[in-house]
Amino acid sequence: MNLEQAKNIITHEQNPPFGRLGFAAAILCSLENADNVALSELIECLKRGNQLGSINLVNEVAALALYTRTKRKRHEGVLPYENFVTDTDDWLCYLKENRFM
Repeated sequence: MNLEQAKNIITHEQNPPFGRLGFAAAILCSLENADNVALSELIECLKRGNQLGSINLVNEVAALALYTRTKRKRHEGVLPYENFVTDTDDWLCYLKENRFM
């Protein structure tokens, strides 16, 4: 799967199998593709992961990619999943407030 296929899966494909969606998210959110992926595309990836419910591979890699690209500080937390934000609205506010969008 290449980057364009991964973007298509994240933005357009209806009900892909979880493995396919996870693989697409991993490609989209990888550091090697950062120059070719907009923050808005990472937000779309985060949305797709959130549709699946709770923390999962898709919204986790999207959130981590957003943290890496924006250098946003992570929250203090005991559990690994407690110290980062996966809420799309929170990220959109952060990106607007910090003039990324």
